[in-house]
Amino acid sequence: MRSSATQPFLLLNTKKILHRLVEWFPRAREELVVVSTPGALADVGFRAMAQRFRHLHVVESFDQASVDDDLAMLGERFGVRRVLSTGERDVLRAARLRERLGLPGQDTVSATAFRNKYVMKSILAAAGIPVAPMHTISGAADLRDFASDVGFPLVLKRLDAGGSNGTRVMWSEEELCGYTRTWPPPGPKTPQLAEAWVDGDFYQVNGLMDTGKIVLGQPCHNPYSDWFSVAYDAPGMSGMLADEHPLSGRLRQAAADVVAALPAVEGICAFQTEFFHTPDDRLVLCEAACRAGGSLMVDTHEATLGVNLHGASLLGQAGRSDQVRFDITGERRGFARFPPGRGVLRAMPAHCPLPRTLRYSATGEVGRAYDGADNLASYVAEIEFTLSDVDTASELREVEEWWDRNVVWEGLENPVPARWKRTRAQGHAAS
Repeated sequence: MRSSATQPFLLLNTKKILHRLVEWFPRAREELVVVSTPGALADVGFRAMAQRFRHLHVVESFDQASVDDDLAMLGERFGVRRVLSTGERDVLRAARLRERLGLPGQDTVSATAFRNKYVMKSILAAAGIPVAPMHTISGAADLRDFASDVGFPLVLKRLDAGGSNGTRVMWSEEELCGYTRTWPPPGPKTPQLAEAWVDGDFYQVNGLMDTGKIVLGQPCHNPYSDWFSVAYDAPGMSGMLADEHPLSGRLRQAAADVVAALPAVEGICAFQTEFFHTPDDRLVLCEAACRAGGSLMVDTHEATLGVNLHGASLLGQAGRSDQVRFDITGERRGFARFPPGRGVLRAMPAHCPLPRTLRYSATGEVGRAYDGADNLASYVAEIEFTLSDVDTASELREVEEWWDRNVVWEGLENPVPARWKRTRAQGHAAS
């Protein structure tokens, strides 16, 4: 029987963090069996990485039918002691694998509560946390009945969706009728959830939790929810709130209430909570997740909190929460990713003159026709910057207005409606 000291960890990875694993696991050569997607290897290469780990295995996608059996075989072959994961879509897969192999860590009850939107919000509603009215949908009649109860607009999404993939907003009875005439919708037959629209500005709290309690929590303002970025090619933007911002304390407490109400994840783990701040001054939960935020969220938070949220979460899953260190700098940061429009890109800025700019990168091709942003990873430029004003929304607006003045799209279709630019009302459609 192998001693625990020689048993490796099995890591399911979709993030571009392989080059940093030796920082968090200095003995990676002996104790990491890594299963990675090609995208996570794009910038580092298989051969260079394979030499750093006990074993490196590449899968085209973790959604392949045979992946779960392959992972179990790897776990048994190497006698792994724990299963670690980085991506939201792998939270439940990792939990099931732990139970299949008899290993400690987050179980399927906790993982389901963080991944199944209906289960999540049912638990939170029972705990007195405001959520949007919702109903699981199994057919066109269910959707029509729900619309009769809550009115329009309403939101339809998969129970396990992420990044607003597949989310649809129906604005009217006519749109609903057109949609339900072709029910069931094309594509994989997955469970769906209907929710009432919630007007409000969009906020997040990102950080670390430890067995049901928040260790670090940084509130942020996002001018647009994820759905707006996918549906209207709106920029993906986020800026950290100052502690003296009137919503900072309330958002931290709301996030703490959410984390406390959901089935706890053992040890240190990254988390993200999303809220709408409504016109009547309520904080209504949009989503909660037991993983680090996407886009540039991890990069900006590492500069401010002094800890990489992916790295800390992996150490927590490995049973090494005591090794997680952080050093809060107090510097607030923000970022923006500007997605492609539906048109020809005729001009874009080569650099950013705004004084708080830390980094600006333009990757779009002038003269190329784009079809918009199919997902949150599509962008033609990105920028990171510092923040100094309590009015974070104003500073983010300055960055967006600079971009709008300097980018030129020809034949642009489906731009962000002016009313959303003016009011920043987001609606309940993120993630």
